[in-house]
Amino acid sequence: MKYKSLFLFYLFSQIVLYTNICPVSWGEAPTTAKIVFASRKDGNLDIYTMNPEGREQTRLTQHRSVDANPKWSPTGEHIIFSSDRDGILDLYLMEADGANVQRFFTKSADRDTPTWAPDGKWIAYNRWEHGKFSIYIASTDSRKEEQVGLGIYPTWSPDGTEIAFIEGAPRKPKRISILNVHTRRHKFFFPPKGPSWVRYPAWSPRGSKLAFSWLNRVEFRREDFEAETIYIVNRDGTALQQILAEAGPPAVNPVWSPGGSDLLYERPDVENQSQIFKIALDGNPPVQLTESGLSHFLGDWFDPEFALSVSPQPYLLTTQWAEVKKK
Repeated sequence: MKYKSLFLFYLFSQIVLYTNICPVSWGEAPTTAKIVFASRKDGNLDIYTMNPEGREQTRLTQHRSVDANPKWSPTGEHIIFSSDRDGILDLYLMEADGANVQRFFTKSADRDTPTWAPDGKWIAYNRWEHGKFSIYIASTDSRKEEQVGLGIYPTWSPDGTEIAFIEGAPRKPKRISILNVHTRRHKFFFPPKGPSWVRYPAWSPRGSKLAFSWLNRVEFRREDFEAETIYIVNRDGTALQQILAEAGPPAVNPVWSPGGSDLLYERPDVENQSQIFKIALDGNPPVQLTESGLSHFLGDWFDPEFALSVSPQPYLLTTQWAEVKKK
């Protein structure tokens, strides 16, 4: 009887722990690599998935609102995205197949560009308030918010210790800043000599590099913005590498492949409609993944081969996050 009581207590404690860590139902992650993106493919801006070659495009959202900026959860069961379906742009959560859409927060605010912590227990995002963008983080269980900086386009490092974001006023020169999640202190990272027109930072899967789009000009003229393109730099600020030539329309919003061998990015076509391209970092030419004449916007890339186990393992996630916090 004693052992039965101990077993029941253990089982109950695990259920409570699982409930606290996983506030939403567990969906099923894709079994193959998938890119999630927003598209006007069917007239309205909705969320879609496709395979890394651009085929098998599947519509996930069916709402008349604007649905955009989707990001896979670390294990692939969920997608967080922004939508104005309740009258204000805010964050929503759905399962990987588009089922069970729900608001992330109970109280509405102007929130956008979410990014997941690697343990899946936190998100970062930007929030528009009082005429400026702020960077916030929130836990996925209690939804408690905390402002941690002023800026836009947050991206959480793969080891969970840092958040890179763009610091600077709207329509003004900007810099990449890196926030230490534990101390809440941040410092400028790139460019090193002063503000510039830089956007969309993205950590490499191992956290050793950052990709971003940059207009490498001392002074800005309207015609120069065609030269905005994709760069990569090491986390220590060395080995700056230009990935695409400046010729042609601007290339923006880089997204790494889970294995780190490819980058996705956006570039307008001849009709000035945003298209999604993929380029291998071994020097092969870029490939257009989406059809011309319609607008398509990134997104995120998930591959089960590079993800955590998709089965609920709260103990694994808890101990992994604890190890990160010790660093």
